[in-house]
Amino acid sequence: MSNPAKDAIERRLSVLVVEDDLFIGLELKACLEDAGFLVLGPVGSVRDALNHIAKRRPDAAVLDVNLGREKVTPVAERLNVLNVPFVIASASDPEELAQYSELSNARNIGKPTDLKVLVNSILALAG
Repeated sequence: MSNPAKDAIERRLSVLVVEDDLFIGLELKACLEDAGFLVLGPVGSVRDALNHIAKRRPDAAVLDVNLGREKVTPVAERLNVLNVPFVIASASDPEELAQYSELSNARNIGKPTDLKVLVNSILALAG
């Protein structure tokens, strides 16, 4: 029987972190690295996220919805086109998220983010 956590570490899955708050982004990065993932970012803008994706397609991603004055939807759209699974880490309410079709299949793990839930959610995406 396959162990998703062990498989993720052995394959060193890459996770793009898109978060405009540097302190939160660094916390998410440290948590994911401690769990054995290769973390891309954190990046805090749509442009930087799209540039990262163009250089290296991640295996999964964690997206904040509000990036300053921008919405993350262009990033989500690109990830959907590439079939890259992602979770949302946002304090946005379900009604706001429902406005964006690009986010409709993603789980919102909330903010503040429970780091154990974050790791388990990424493992579930990879499994």
